[in-house]
Amino acid sequence: MSRADPARVLLDAVIAFYRAQDRTDDASGTMLDEVCSELAAAAPLPATPRAIPAAALLMEALPRTIFGAAIAQAAHLFTWRQNPNYTAANMGAAFMAGYGYAEFAGPKEALFHAQGVRVGLLLLGPHLHYPAHAHPAEEIYHPLTRGGLWRRGQEDWRTVPAGRAIHHPPMIVHETRAAESTLLALYCWRGNTSTEAMLSG
Repeated sequence: MSRADPARVLLDAVIAFYRAQDRTDDASGTMLDEVCSELAAAAPLPATPRAIPAAALLMEALPRTIFGAAIAQAAHLFTWRQNPNYTAANMGAAFMAGYGYAEFAGPKEALFHAQGVRVGLLLLGPHLHYPAHAHPAEEIYHPLTRGGLWRRGQEDWRTVPAGRAIHHPPMIVHETRAAESTLLALYCWRGNTSTEAMLSG
């Protein structure tokens, strides 16, 4: 693996991962094709590294993670963020200490500029519950670690194998629970990428 441009190596790994995904589901397959086109044309942005407390959980989880080596090489460049709609008052201090995301591509604070999509890494610390929320962007999650639980709408909670797609149409309510270890998941948004998720209920 080249050390000269770890951000580009990571982006290429994400594109290769998306291109290798099963296209049986027409909705998610079409979305991933469009996301790959955006990522292939994305231009690098100046690095603006920023850490938050949850970022300390990343390295422990990476040995269990799909393309963990590429993530590890680029991790020092990540601009870690939290949804501004989430605070200790409405999510709890423990959640805020163990939750964060870093974007590989997107319209702002990302490694690469992509106006129409957001692609990044969700981190959720052990035993944390990311409660029911929704957003106008269409979304696909791919868990990169094992053991998490996922729920969409009124469906039952389910485990999803690492690398398997979870498709969320716009505004569908969904939630996630980490198991005994840190959960990492790759996500991509398409459509309204400027409106952040809001809690439901």
